[in-house]
Amino acid sequence: MNINNINIFHDVEDGTCRIPNFEVRQEWFNAIEAEPEYAVTNAIIQSSRELLAKTAAGNAEAVAKALDVSHIHVASNRSYNNEDALQSAIYLAFIYALIRYTVIKEMTTGKGFADVVFIPLYRGDPAMVIELKRNDCTDSALDQIRQKQYFDSLQHYKGSMLLIGINYDEKEKTHTCAIERQEK
Repeated sequence: MNINNINIFHDVEDGTCRIPNFEVRQEWFNAIEAEPEYAVTNAIIQSSRELLAKTAAGNAEAVAKALDVSHIHVASNRSYNNEDALQSAIYLAFIYALIRYTVIKEMTTGKGFADVVFIPLYRGDPAMVIELKRNDCTDSALDQIRQKQYFDSLQHYKGSMLLIGINYDEKEKTHTCAIERQEK
């Protein structure tokens, strides 16, 4: 869609909308901040902004708690234990990251597929490679990232990279997280 020479991309299949122009996207965020009826949306975006900063600082507990909340909002009890639901929970929890990152699900990498990869648009933001596990442990997720060399697809990237292992317990409906920083 093109509105007055502003490109807005709408994906009918997954119901998402993307505004690639940073200035236009920022104005959209400013507009919803000013409107009282967008208070809930603004709170979600602000929480996501804070979560992104906590993630960059290595606060794994904050990521786990945010996913506990987000996962419940995007999944019914019947679909909760589905990896797609967890990926959707990550998207919701990190919605603010869409203005700072290109986010790719199931990215072909090294010797397999990384569950979610955040490729920074700005110098100084860390790249993030996320591996998801169910009823396992975060160390297993981090080991898989290293063993299958999921960071190899970011061969031209220079800077900090966060390897993030997330495990969810399908019985307790809770998440754990481990974050490891590497310099590339």
